[in-house]
Parts: sequence; C-alpha cells; structure tokens
Amino acid sequence: MPAPSLLLVDDDLALSGVLAAALVEEGFEVTTARDGRAGLAAFQAGRFDLVVLDVLMPELDGLELCRRLRQRSQVPVIFLTSRADEVDRITGLETGADDYLAKPFSTRELVARIRAVLRRAAPGGPPPLGEVLEVGALAIDTGRVEVRWGGAPVALTHSEFGVLLALARHVGFVLGRERLIDLARGDEVVITERTIDTFIKRIRHKLHAVDPAFDAIETVVGVGYRLKAPR
Repeated sequence: MPAPSLLLVDDDLALSGVLAAALVEEGFEVTTARDGRAGLAAFQAGRFDLVVLDVLMPELDGLELCRRLRQRSQVPVIFLTSRADEVDRITGLETGADDYLAKPFSTRELVARIRAVLRRAAPGGPPPLGEVLEVGALAIDTGRVEVRWGGAPVALTHSEFGVLLALARHVGFVLGRERLIDLARGDEVVITERTIDTFIKRIRHKLHAVDPAFDAIETVVGVGYRLKAPR
C-alpha cells in the first residue's frame, strides 16, 4: 500500500524541516512549500492525500489558500495556528478545514491528528450492497463518501460528511452537540460545541446552493440539531 502523500505549507522553514523529517519517519511522503503561493503551485502539480497549512503566511495566507483548494478539491486540510482565539479557529473551519492544531504542539500530536483525519477520509474498502442511506431527497453513499440532494451532488468535506451522516442515521431525533461530536468524529479529535455549529452552518449553505428551499436540518434551541423526517 503506498505511503500517504502530504503537502506541508509553512513559512517557518526551521519548523517545517523538523515536521517534515518527523512525518517521513512515520511513513508519510512529504512535500514542503514555504508560502501560500508555492503551496498552491505544488498542489496543482501533484496529488496529495492531505494538506497541512500554517494560517499566517506571506504571499497567500492559509485561509485564502484553503478557500482556493476547496474550489477544486475536497482533500482533507489541517490548519496550524499560533492564534489562541477560538474565533480564529472557527474561521479556519468555516473556510473548509477538517481540523486545526494550535502552536506549540508535539510532532506526536500532529501525527495523531493526521492519521485520524485520514482514517475518516478513507472509505475503508468496497461497501456492502445497499450501503446507501436515503432520507427523502437526501442520499448518502457511505462507501464512496458522496452526498446527493434530489439527485444533485453536494460536495462536503469529510468532517461535514460525518456530521450529516450522524444526523441521517438518527433522523427525527434531536442530537445534542456533545452527542453529535461523539457520533460524527469519535474521540480522536478534541473539538468544541461551537465547531459543530460551524459544520452545520456549512452543510446548510451547501445544501441551500442546490435547493434554495432546503430546511431539513432543524435547530432545537438549547438542545441541538435534528434532521427532519421527510413528509
């Protein structure tokens, strides 16, 4: 099985060198880029299983680079950030990132986060027949990690996919944020309840893009979210 291919984009060359060496030791193939524009060029020229982006970079910052990657790909993205403010982390997730890691961090933690995101992104082999979950106009193919609404494809990140799948598997039931975190992402990544709100916002926005009348995800104030049963 080929080694996972990573793109590491960070303008701190010393840190980038240390991280790249550690990741290679862990069995990854690593390509590095020193700023956002170089990272975009590298991504366009290669094929990567996951991208690790620093947020603050010259030429093209990590947030804008992630936005541009999302215009062409659903490749998993992990942000590295020195900003401690939750608002900055939420902004990163709203651009389409799957996870974030605040500096300083250990290489061991980065490796764990990368492996966790790659596990969520991998379909895990051919699905058994019939593993397509349908709820009204919504169809979720768990093997291909694909979502359709009324037959139209909806491009979700892997984290968004996990949240929507959890709601669809409990259609009609209200899921609190903590429960939704457990169902969608397990115990591998520590995220906040605010992050779940961000994922829901992004899912709604993407489904509205294919159906302006979409209102199937209901907010139950003070409790959580529910995917409404089709009428």
